[in-house]
Amino acid sequence: MTDPYQYYPTPEALSRKAWAMFKNTRFVRILEPSAGEGHLLKAKPSDHYQRLSIDCIEIDIRKHAVLRDEGYAVIGMDFLQFQSGSVYSHIIMNPPFADGAKHVLKAWEILFDGEIVAILNAETVRNPFSKERQLLLRLIERHGEVEYLPEMFAGEDAERKTPVEVALVWLNKTSTFEQDILGSILDDLRQDRREADDLAGEFQLPNELALPNAFIDNAVLMFNAAVEAARQAVISEARASRYRAMLGKTLGELSGGGISSEDESSSDAVKRTLFKRYHDLKNRAWTCILRSTQVTSRLSSAAQKRLESDFETVKSLEFAVPNIYGFLQGIIDQQGEIQLSMVCDVFDLITRYVSDNAVFYMGWKSNDKHRTLGMRIKTTRFILPGHGSSSYQKGLNWESERLLADFDKVFALLDGKTEADVSLVSVFRQHFHALRVGQRIGGSYFDVRYYPGVGTIHFFPKSKILIDRMNRWVGRQRRWLPPVDMQAGKGFWQQFEQAEAFDKAFHTEVNKKCKRDGRAIRFDPFWAIKHGGESEREKGHDLLTQAMSTVLASRGIDPDAVLENEQSSLLEWAGPLPSSTDLALAS
Repeated sequence: MTDPYQYYPTPEALSRKAWAMFKNTRFVRILEPSAGEGHLLKAKPSDHYQRLSIDCIEIDIRKHAVLRDEGYAVIGMDFLQFQSGSVYSHIIMNPPFADGAKHVLKAWEILFDGEIVAILNAETVRNPFSKERQLLLRLIERHGEVEYLPEMFAGEDAERKTPVEVALVWLNKTSTFEQDILGSILDDLRQDRREADDLAGEFQLPNELALPNAFIDNAVLMFNAAVEAARQAVISEARASRYRAMLGKTLGELSGGGISSEDESSSDAVKRTLFKRYHDLKNRAWTCILRSTQVTSRLSSAAQKRLESDFETVKSLEFAVPNIYGFLQGIIDQQGEIQLSMVCDVFDLITRYVSDNAVFYMGWKSNDKHRTLGMRIKTTRFILPGHGSSSYQKGLNWESERLLADFDKVFALLDGKTEADVSLVSVFRQHFHALRVGQRIGGSYFDVRYYPGVGTIHFFPKSKILIDRMNRWVGRQRRWLPPVDMQAGKGFWQQFEQAEAFDKAFHTEVNKKCKRDGRAIRFDPFWAIKHGGESEREKGHDLLTQAMSTVLASRGIDPDAVLENEQSSLLEWAGPLPSSTDLALAS
């Protein structure tokens, strides 16, 4: 099988030689642009006082988890598309041998001031037949050195052996930093007296930029403009700091009454400041994408929180169009899992606080030991507490509106749509006074009544089909219903469909089994299965299962009967979530 990435892990001996090539051992920030699984980084020098800051780029996404487990930040996939190299003081690399010259030239292009060590095929340097190789050779002659090492990939420490000779290339790029900072002092001198308006010059806020219409392109262009503005600002601040130092200390500093600030105009200080501001801008830019309507309009609040929990990994990537589309494509690829989680979140919200919102049925008999009851939401009405409001309020609070928005997103999803035609949020915003005085008002999927005094919202589903669809999807996810490739008998589906009709008899039977014994506290199995410890949950499930078995037996229903030849008319909706609900995030 061919290896499209030309992956040859760097042997330990070669890694040590590569790190030893660096002349400046003051590592501000290090980049490994073809990191693989981090073999080249294992020989990094140990710093007992400060952990080295190392960023990685790796084109094979399957290796990203390995790098992150080692504590490295993965900031991108394609180094040849990477632009943000000015924050690094050192670049160490073992690029694909076929493109070695191209990778080293890219590193030289993006580096502001620092050193490069690269492991190349010796033929790349010895046989400069292409313009890229010729340019690399000139760089080595003017700014570096090379050492040829035979059979470094043929030793015992080489995971993937090859007899190729390597060239260990070292380059030192020195910026015109001092000249850029100082400029021409005489040319820059101006008269002492200047008004504040003169100092501001022609500065104005960039309120409107002529950017393309595409949201992602706009975001990247804005980010790049912000990075360039930050770079110019840091250089200007460093220049001002150098001028200030040339003027000398204040009287307070000379007399010991003031603290002299450290030199903010050194190359290392500028790199640290650049990285800090670049990191802040990148954080803001990724947050902009994460919170954009393309994402949030399709996700429930709980799904959004789960996505944000992975944000530390996301924001380490370079903010570039390919990475953004890759991030959004990742969400699209996981849409089935995300959508199912959203449905389960709303189901749990409905069943969590008010026990009367759901009814029970006998769960699928996967095995006797772990058999439990399943739950399904009532198709007639359910109640959610915790939404009180004062007489002076003109609407619900933000948390309550977010819950209503989650309901609309999930039921639109179940309905094969991207959004509700008449949302619950709009119902409460437009008819809040009418709802407060007891009117029943409808949205796309629910009629609602609001009781502000006790803080409850009563939901009356308009479509039993959508409630049933939710119940079946959650039931299958929780293994209360049989898997797709298995069929249950008519008795099982009968008790599932008629669970609301059996509910009163079921609770009566539970009360019989939980009758108070003297002064002992009555055991509540419904509380136990949700909030109790392991033994309490097991006891609660056993008691409820026994009660349900008694109720079903009294009606001649056997949920475990073998499937009859005659198919039940109560067939399960077993298809995938509607395709029209795809999370079209990257539009």
